[in-house]
Amino acid sequence: ASCLCLIALTVSVQAASFSAGAAKINATLPLGAPLAGYNHGLRRVPHWPIPQFTRYTTFMTPSQGTMDPTYVKALVVDDGKTRICIVTMDLMCADSSLEDLAYAYARGDGFTVPLENVVFSGSHSHSGPGGWVPQFGIQMTPTMDLFVPPLQRMLAHSIAEAMVQAEKTMQPAKVVVGSGYLVGVTHNRRAKISPYVGPNTIDPHLGVVRVDKMDGTPLATVWNYAVHGVCWGADNMLFSADIMGGVCDYVESKIGGIAMFQNADAGDISPGGNLVNTCANKPNYDGAPVIGDAIIATRNNMTASAVGEIQAVSHTIYFGHTNTNWTLARNDNCTMGGPHDICTICNALGCEANLEGGEAWVEEQPRFTAFRFSINGVNSLMVSIPGEALLELGWQIRNDSLDLGYDNTLLMGYTNNYMMYFATPNEYVIGGYEAFLTLFGIDTTNMIRSGCYSVASQIAPKKPTLTPVKDYARPQPDRERDTKEVNKIPSRW
Repeated sequence: ASCLCLIALTVSVQAASFSAGAAKINATLPLGAPLAGYNHGLRRVPHWPIPQFTRYTTFMTPSQGTMDPTYVKALVVDDGKTRICIVTMDLMCADSSLEDLAYAYARGDGFTVPLENVVFSGSHSHSGPGGWVPQFGIQMTPTMDLFVPPLQRMLAHSIAEAMVQAEKTMQPAKVVVGSGYLVGVTHNRRAKISPYVGPNTIDPHLGVVRVDKMDGTPLATVWNYAVHGVCWGADNMLFSADIMGGVCDYVESKIGGIAMFQNADAGDISPGGNLVNTCANKPNYDGAPVIGDAIIATRNNMTASAVGEIQAVSHTIYFGHTNTNWTLARNDNCTMGGPHDICTICNALGCEANLEGGEAWVEEQPRFTAFRFSINGVNSLMVSIPGEALLELGWQIRNDSLDLGYDNTLLMGYTNNYMMYFATPNEYVIGGYEAFLTLFGIDTTNMIRSGCYSVASQIAPKKPTLTPVKDYARPQPDRERDTKEVNKIPSRW
């Protein structure tokens, strides 16, 4: 009898190995805060670059209201040994200074998950809040507007509240990570200039993290897909989570729980495909039920388990200063003609602007994070990317993960840091907007791929059989110099 009791107790403990909690906080900033994402249309002051000073804006037009709330959501999962936290934000990107501040607030309120086990992911909505990023290059290039510390503190408090609530509400749970496929709702926006892609060259992977209460009711659904948040354009002056928020609302209305979005390799992927005009009838979005039903179907095809294992690792890599290699050919595909025949002349002379900016311009030390979920005999990888990966880089990272023995890979784009675009060498040479904003040179994607590989390989199910990805890490920075650079950050405050 004692043996039977011991066996029953062991099974009971194992069956309750996973616990989880989730939270959702309205993080919409005050009326008048800038919107981030566009540097033209009504978003920009009429006589740019002549500033118009308001309480929160300088070069951008103040927001005029809220179409739908912009949220911060958090999910904490524990397997009895390792505890992780996934934070999703209806922001254009992630930023380490915001995350450090939010984490400090959360720790002060009792949050216990180690920072290296927390990921912060921006949805990449182009109608989310601006004014909260300290790096000047990010402020001006994708139009965040100048840094306003009170706005950053407001967001940090909301993020911290979500993290703390998620951990405090943890309960026994069932978890599973998997993926399906979804096509026809997005297109490749570089098809007009790149010979390597067509309109339908997209990432079809639809990753899902299913988290249920022990009775099987949904606690949280994380969906991972590549799509730009640009249903609302540069003349929209209202806060919005864009199509990703519309899909989350749809999923929550259909199955309950909290729906969380993590973007993937969306650097060249925009909404709208041959199946549905994704953005039509916004803010109801014709694409929302199509995408939402695909998420629910993928979720329903996965069997959540109370038993499993989580491993987590983070690694910070120094990229060095920017290496822009800006030319007219790469920026605007201009090799002939132009005003005073400038494109022809520059193409012949090799005109180039190679700006080396310090950390006051753009982050140089991204934190790469990987989570490995081993559930039901399946090994799934979630790995962070500190910006906007183009499709080709996404496939390279996925292929690398297959060699490491992972069955599923979820690419967490726009996570932990924001270092702009990551165009592969093929696309870098062709040029265009995404290549122009690939700031660390033609080897940028090799450095990103190396960072992803470095963390994924540390917790991989098997040793690699292929030649390891080259380590592109550069010598560590001059801390005294970089401190001086950061102190030069422009600010309204």
